[in-house]
Amino acid sequence: MQFKTAKCERTGHQILLGDGFFTADPATGNWSFICIDAPEMLGEYNIHITELTKSPEAFCDWIAHLNEKTWFDANKFANFFTKFRLENNLFGSL
Repeated sequence: MQFKTAKCERTGHQILLGDGFFTADPATGNWSFICIDAPEMLGEYNIHITELTKSPEAFCDWIAHLNEKTWFDANKFANFFTKFRLENNLFGSL
């Protein structure tokens, strides 16, 4: 992951994947990928990628934590990653 890049959905800047944030809009349950310079939206829920992926245990804990949120929609979350992977050519990164 340290050399992979992705495009910020708010600024259009190409950044290192590990420098970005996965961000949810609790009002809609929609997710996006943003950089630190992206304009903040009121009430959004940000997860720094390195916090989500620092260990298998951290990933499981984050997913369980998200599942406790009333606004969390697992289908929207998974669909975001499908789109994100395709748009940023992140296939085969496992």
